[in-house]
Amino acid sequence: MRKIRFYIAMLAAKLSILLLRLAGRNASYLPGKIALKIDAGFIGMLKPPKTVIAVTGTNGKTTVSNLITSILRHNGYHVTNNDLGSNVQAGIATILLQNASFGGNPKNDTAVLEIDERSSLRIYPYLKPNYLVCNNIMRDSLKRNAHTDFISFIINKALPSETTLILNADDLICASLAPNNKNRIYFGLEAQRPETSEAQFVQDIVYCPVCGEALETEYLRYNHIGRMHCSKCGFKSPTPDFTVPEIDRDAGTFTIRQNNTDWVFTLINDNIVNIYNFCGAVALLTQMGLSYEQISDGFAKSKIVKTRYDWFNSGNLHITMQLAKGQNPIACARCYSYVSQYPGENKAIIIMVDDKGDNIKNSESTCWLYDCDYSYLSDPSICQIIFAGPRCKDQYLRALIAGVPADRIKLTDDPKGGADLLDTSRSSNIYVLYDPYLLDEASVVKNKLIAMGTEG
Repeated sequence: MRKIRFYIAMLAAKLSILLLRLAGRNASYLPGKIALKIDAGFIGMLKPPKTVIAVTGTNGKTTVSNLITSILRHNGYHVTNNDLGSNVQAGIATILLQNASFGGNPKNDTAVLEIDERSSLRIYPYLKPNYLVCNNIMRDSLKRNAHTDFISFIINKALPSETTLILNADDLICASLAPNNKNRIYFGLEAQRPETSEAQFVQDIVYCPVCGEALETEYLRYNHIGRMHCSKCGFKSPTPDFTVPEIDRDAGTFTIRQNNTDWVFTLINDNIVNIYNFCGAVALLTQMGLSYEQISDGFAKSKIVKTRYDWFNSGNLHITMQLAKGQNPIACARCYSYVSQYPGENKAIIIMVDDKGDNIKNSESTCWLYDCDYSYLSDPSICQIIFAGPRCKDQYLRALIAGVPADRIKLTDDPKGGADLLDTSRSSNIYVLYDPYLLDEASVVKNKLIAMGTEG
């Protein structure tokens, strides 16, 4: 009876994929939802690929999973990857059945799957990853993954003990995941080590999770990312197996060190958050047996997905398009920091980080704005700030509280209207930060800026 239900689910799901594609739609979620509705254990009935790599964590899942997939494919691996689809249970079911025969056998030997943290309990009992890469665990949207203890509990409860973990040593919460898993590889970042140990605007771990004593800080990069220890019980940040001792932005390279051996890679993006992403990817790929030459060559031919990050020139305008996850206070603060620290003067920034779905279906909570460090926007190098979207006045208030001068700020409730308020005679370096659900609106702003640069 169980197999009959599985085959009915498979038939219905594969038929739905065909119909959705004929309709010109992206079949990334609904087929899996149909399969799971018919057979709740559908994922467990599929024969898994020989190697399953799960990528999870608060920020960087898409970048890391796409990079790993790109490098593996460059080296001849046949990879199943949900790069265009959902990272929850139905999305994982969809991508697996798309890459499986009617009998449930995988077409590819390797799967690289971005998996939402909260979906752990519904995925890992049925699909046991050989490797799990986690770059960070930090506060996220208040309505979803707000509390780090909650997320850690879910992952720890679901993750098989035989899974090899690739963890960020500079994130004490991340590094402490699944303590029963003995196979653990740590990565970290030594380059551009901060000199300060001062508390951050937001910090997700302050007290020792073992004895409750206040943690002592060696240094912090942002949030709780850095090096800490407990002087009472000895709990501390683990020593990384892979570390980044040097970032050479002029040469466009970064160095990773393992066992006193240095490897130099092409620097795809120089944001510190992405340097961690890259180091985690390299740590994983070496565990799979790829050589330095294989990984290095793959890096040289890889790029950040353009919906995540892109830059180009139009006339005298230098335009940077960068994803900034709305309702995620740390991700947005990192984007603000990146703009403020990037070389150049008279920069302009268009910020469109409203949650489109919330604006349509219900009332979006703006509490997350007060967990986000807006003080970066007060940097003197930023002369124009445009908040675009229905919550622009909330953004404006938050910026004023953070000390951003009011005369630098303009508002529009139209998420596509930010470019219309821009004075290009004052700013040639323009940054557009946009929510994942505002890709279409961001494209409109991008085309307006291109036209403005051409006309100017």
